[in-house]
Amino acid sequence: MSDEIESARIQVFGADPRHAELEARELREVLRGLDGAQVRFAPPEAPRAREGAKGSELLTPEVVLVLTTGTLALARTAIKAWVEVRKSRKVRVVHADGTVTEFQGGVSGREVKALRDGQNGQGDKPGAGPGGER
Repeated sequence: MSDEIESARIQVFGADPRHAELEARELREVLRGLDGAQVRFAPPEAPRAREGAKGSELLTPEVVLVLTTGTLALARTAIKAWVEVRKSRKVRVVHADGTVTEFQGGVSGREVKALRDGQNGQGDKPGAGPGGER
């Protein structure tokens, strides 16, 4: 491993601000388990004026973590594995050089089972499905 330290901003998105914070805390704990990784919450940015905004209390469903580590390759692998657990998870990694890597969650086991059950229930019936009945 090289002695060079790399850092990146990790944007964790959620359905609402509370969900994003919970997800960011969970990801932070995962990344803290990596050898030599330091992860902290980024300081909040100054609120941007938005058209139609009613006040500065408006929150966005995004939380930013700052990761500092000896190698981002291992961190990217950990982030990808963490994101793929739930379809609702979305993370954007902004590297120091400005490049961006995005990860979107996969289909959960529950969703796979529902799809299988739905296909078995629908696929066995003649004429079922789009355009099956006339």
